[in-house]
Amino acid sequence: MDLAGRTEIIVSHSLEQTEKEPAKDKSQIKCQNKFCRYISGFLSPNQLITHSIIGYICIWSIFGASYGTFNQVNHYSIMSSTFSYLGSNDKDCNPNGWYWFSIGMFVSFFVEIPLIMYIYQRLKLVNYRLATVSNGFWLVGVCAQFFIGVFPSSKDKIFGNTEFRQFHNPIAVICFVCVLVGAPCSAALVAYDKPKSCTNYGKRNLLNHRLTDVCISLVMISICLVVIFCVLWQIVYPIQFKKDPSIGSNWSAGMNTIWSFALWENVCIITLYVYILWFPFTLEFRTDEKRPKQRISCSFSQVNFESIQLKTDLSVMWFKIIKDKRLQFRSGADFLEHLADYEEVQGLLSNDAIEVIKSAGKMINEGERENAQKRIKEFGKGSYELWKWKRVMLKCAK
Repeated sequence: MDLAGRTEIIVSHSLEQTEKEPAKDKSQIKCQNKFCRYISGFLSPNQLITHSIIGYICIWSIFGASYGTFNQVNHYSIMSSTFSYLGSNDKDCNPNGWYWFSIGMFVSFFVEIPLIMYIYQRLKLVNYRLATVSNGFWLVGVCAQFFIGVFPSSKDKIFGNTEFRQFHNPIAVICFVCVLVGAPCSAALVAYDKPKSCTNYGKRNLLNHRLTDVCISLVMISICLVVIFCVLWQIVYPIQFKKDPSIGSNWSAGMNTIWSFALWENVCIITLYVYILWFPFTLEFRTDEKRPKQRISCSFSQVNFESIQLKTDLSVMWFKIIKDKRLQFRSGADFLEHLADYEEVQGLLSNDAIEVIKSAGKMINEGERENAQKRIKEFGKGSYELWKWKRVMLKCAK
């Protein structure tokens, strides 16, 4: 049975199920789908810019409010005050505006999740496993930020003799470790894409590398800051303490000096915030030319691609495009010929790959099925892009 015949069966079967199922609010479903796509990182360039700018303005405005309410006697200084002091309600810290810090951490969580997922949706096309590992560390680190807001650095008791800061300190360590592992992994994937993409794509980079050097530099600065801090406190500081015991034996005794923990922590945090803001803008897919958006009006029967059992063969990105768009085609040839006209697909594939897809669909509609299959196979051998989806395209070409 050809694809069109199978389509009729699928459509009739789906109509029967629709009659049995209770009607759902379409606007509610649409909103849910948009929200899920948003937090999953499927952002357009305009959404990315708007989300990043508005989000970071909100974050640092809130932290600014926390800074403005800090104890006027002690004053907040990056040389003597750790970042967590902004959220402490202790008398010598921020008893009047400590809650601004917690709000800022909550806002950071909701702003950074879509950015982290945006990074993941692109890096997984370079190396799925390493991108998944990197994304896992990023997500744990960002989630730890949320709990840093829940458990501020305070001497107040939660229950019994247990203080808030006893939870705050280990959570802060987890946050730092996870982010400082995830950042180099993501930067390594971008660096790894340069030589690989030049080989497989005919000197077309999968990712946009115009900002790569700046991005990787931010990662290296963050790592160097941590290394410098560790060297200072594990090697240099004990030596200084032996020479001059008056400086004290704990980390707080080095405040207002180059040994200050607060100095290195604040600089590292600011660097990482800049990195998370900057990095997504290095990952926009390259297109050789700007194509106008084309709206295709299809009056064909809706094809349920899940029922055709193509899910296992389609890449995750392709399957989501097909499922979310609810495209309507009368045959696999129409699928090949018209799908490439959509902006999402244009962002995923090079011009050569798009032309092969469109021409294959056109050939099939003109009766040249064998030539279409041959062209797909030939291009699939030399293209990393189409190699993954060759089986799906061949199924549509049957």
